Amino acid sequence: MSYMPFGPEASRVAINASQLFEALEQHRTGARYVEGSMHWKRIKGRDYLYRCYTGGKNHSIGPRSEETEQTKAKFNTRKAAYKERDASLKEQLRLHAAYVRANRLNRFPLVGARVIRALQRRSIPFRIIGTNALYAYEARAGVRIDPQHLATADMNVLMDARQGLRIVATLEGDTLLSVIQASDKTFAPITAGQFEFRAGNANGYRVDLITQTANPMPMSDFERQLETTDLKPVGIESLKWAIASPSFEAVAFDERGMPLRLTTIDPRAFLLHKWHAGHQPDRDALKRHRDQAQARIVASLLHHELRELPTTRAVERAFPHLLSQQVQAGLDDLEV
Repeated sequence: MSYMPFGPEASRVAINASQLFEALEQHRTGARYVEGSMHWKRIKGRDYLYRCYTGGKNHSIGPRSEETEQTKAKFNTRKAAYKERDASLKEQLRLHAAYVRANRLNRFPLVGARVIRALQRRSIPFRIIGTNALYAYEARAGVRIDPQHLATADMNVLMDARQGLRIVATLEGDTLLSVIQASDKTFAPITAGQFEFRAGNANGYRVDLITQTANPMPMSDFERQLETTDLKPVGIESLKWAIASPSFEAVAFDERGMPLRLTTIDPRAFLLHKWHAGHQPDRDALKRHRDQAQARIVASLLHHELRELPTTRAVERAFPHLLSQQVQAGLDDLEV
């Protein structure tokens, strides 16, 4: 077996830390109600209450009155309570991080975790695929996959070309590269050729932006929506199957022990995609062996650990039927 189940103490720590993180996430859904500030602005000898937002946006609530005085007081009280609870939850997470580290649950590479958080803060739609998806599967399964199957110095960020307009709108004038650089200023494009889809930092860690190819939306349309100097997600034909597959989420922990929500593709889709990649004759032999090993690990997790996953035909519809048959024949001992 290529993984080891959590012991009772590790399971307890993971559950407690995950629940605390989910409480913080739920708390932050109310951030929009306390965003920015309220202040009085004097115009032609009269005070007006203004609500100001990040980025310089503001609007008038009305002239000074008993009602607007109460509005400002309630806003300030609510904002103070929000900040106090936010700080308390974050402090509790920092305390839990020590227990996470002691139980060796701090698995996800810190550089990649910071990139993910930077993208999440901007609400950019994306999913992590490739080797890093295994961190999500092991977290939900309550196991530790053997390190040799996880070691990687890069991260593949999957973006749906059909959401190109939404991605550009979310950037609000920034670029995908600048968002990544917010996590580590040493990130810079390192790809030569037609598509600048890869950025690397000073320590050699790479982030690849990838998407599906022409069908159903031409890649060139996605390109034109991005800034000329920005990174351009490179199209890969087989990713149309992953794009069409259901999403899968799990809370993992970075190397410091801090929680991180990972969004990837359904493990059944990962299995089919990796099995397909691992049997392509033009793929590097070392990568083929790795792909096949990862496919078998996920097959074992699905058979033995992730039994609670709901039955769905979405994965079956997304991938060619022949590929599914080939995987079943190759992994018939696990009844996938």
